[in-house]
Amino acid sequence: MKYLGIDYGEAKIGLAMGDDETHLALPYKIISNPGEEKLFNELKDLIRAETVGVAVVGFPLNLRGQTSIQTSRVKRFSDRLQENIQIPVILHDERLSSQEAKKLNAGKRDDDVAAMIMLQNYLDKISMTNSK
Repeated sequence: MKYLGIDYGEAKIGLAMGDDETHLALPYKIISNPGEEKLFNELKDLIRAETVGVAVVGFPLNLRGQTSIQTSRVKRFSDRLQENIQIPVILHDERLSSQEAKKLNAGKRDDDVAAMIMLQNYLDKISMTNSK
């Protein structure tokens, strides 16, 4: 199964792809946020073209696990995304993924690298759960 990792931002959205065969996530692309309707159409087309089975959205909590304004924005986005696509949408903790992307000197590609880091963490988690 293929997974689409989404690092949602009001200006840019980082995307990553991974699968349960290799258990690896890779940066896919960064898209400018064109507004909800166009964004959902673009994501639907991508999901169809790449035969994605699950969308994993990075859920931004602070280091103490508390929510913020961005957490509310991402929750609203993920709820609306679920209404617009036919595959499961899963929220996954993305704490420190943006900082890790910056440490990797991702530069202008830090959004899709952050999505990759978050998705890799998710794939590692489900891989560990399935091996128990």
